Amino acid sequence: MGTKGTQSPQITTMLPGPWRQQLSSLQRRARNRHARILLTSTRSFTSAPSSSNGDAEFALGVKYLLGKSEDAGEVGSTTSVLGAVLHWTNAAGMGHVRAQGALGSLYLKGHAGIPRNVALATQFLQQAADAGHDGSCHEIGKLFFQGNDEVPRDLERALHYWTQAAKSGHMAANYDLGYMYAQGLHVTQDDDKAVQLYRQAAKQNMPEAHRALGNACLHGRGVVKSAEQAVTHFRHAAEAGNALAQFDLGACYMLGRGIEQDHSKAAQLFFLAAEGGVPQAQLCLAQLFETGHEIPADYDKAVQYYQLAAKGGLEEATQALDRLGAPHQPAQ
Repeated sequence: MGTKGTQSPQITTMLPGPWRQQLSSLQRRARNRHARILLTSTRSFTSAPSSSNGDAEFALGVKYLLGKSEDAGEVGSTTSVLGAVLHWTNAAGMGHVRAQGALGSLYLKGHAGIPRNVALATQFLQQAADAGHDGSCHEIGKLFFQGNDEVPRDLERALHYWTQAAKSGHMAANYDLGYMYAQGLHVTQDDDKAVQLYRQAAKQNMPEAHRALGNACLHGRGVVKSAEQAVTHFRHAAEAGNALAQFDLGACYMLGRGIEQDHSKAAQLFFLAAEGGVPQAQLCLAQLFETGHEIPADYDKAVQYYQLAAKGGLEEATQALDRLGAPHQPAQ
C-alpha cells in the first residue's frame, strides 16, 4: 500500500553527484528483487509439519530454484524454475505445506516458463493457509483484499487471513491489518488498534509501518501528537528507501516541522522521492526549479518535473504547465 515508481532517465541526469551515487546503490539492491521474491516463498515456510518424503521433494525443488542441481541451469532460468515446480508439486501432493505455499506464490506472480495462474495460486495458497502457514495466510488475504477478475474482492476473508497471520507475528500482515483498522475497512475504525499493529510491524523494521506511525504521530491519531516522533519514524522509512517517507521527511525539513528547517536537505529528499515516482515530490521540485528557491532556477527542469507530476495525476502540475505555456508531455 504504497507508491512505487519506475526508473526515470530525466530525473537521474538531474541528480547532483552524491545523490546519484545513493540512487545507484538503491538500484543495485533492487535488481534481484524478483529472485528474492521467489526465494522468500521457500525460506519462510519453516514451521509447518511435513512428511520426510515431502521434505525431500521440497528440498530438491529448492536446489533446482537455486541452480544447485546439476541439470538445473542458471538461477531463475526456465529449467531451474520448472524443476522446482515439478518437485514442489510432488511434495504438495503429499500435503507438504511449504511446497503448497511456494507453488501458490510462484503461480501468483508467474516466472520463466510458468505463466501466472491465479486459480492454481489460490488453490495452493488456500491449502497452505488453512494448514496454518502465516505467509500463505498473508498472501491469500492480500488476494482477497485486492480482488481481480478471477477472485472477487472479499474483505471479510482478507480480515480473517490477515488476523491469523498477524497472530503469528507476520510483519506485513500486521501492517495490512493495521491499515484496515485505520481506514475502518470491514471493521470498526480504531486508530489505537491500528497503531498497535503498525508498531508490531515496525519492530521488524518494516518501512511502510514506520511511515504509517510517522503520520499517526504527526496528526495525533491513536498516539500523542508529536512532530518530533513523526520525523523519527519518517527517517527510519526514508533511510530504508521508502519514497513516500522520503517525501514526508523532506516536507518536514522544508517546513521546519519537528526538526530544524533545512531547505537543502528537503530538496535532496524530494529528488530521491521523485525518483521513486512520488508525484508530490516531482511537483515540489518543479516549484523549486521555477522559483529558484534554494536551488538555481531552471525553466527546462521545472517543466520536466511539472510534466512528470502531471503524468502522475496532479492537476496543480497541469495548471502550472498551462500557466507557463508548456506542453503537458515531453516532446517525442
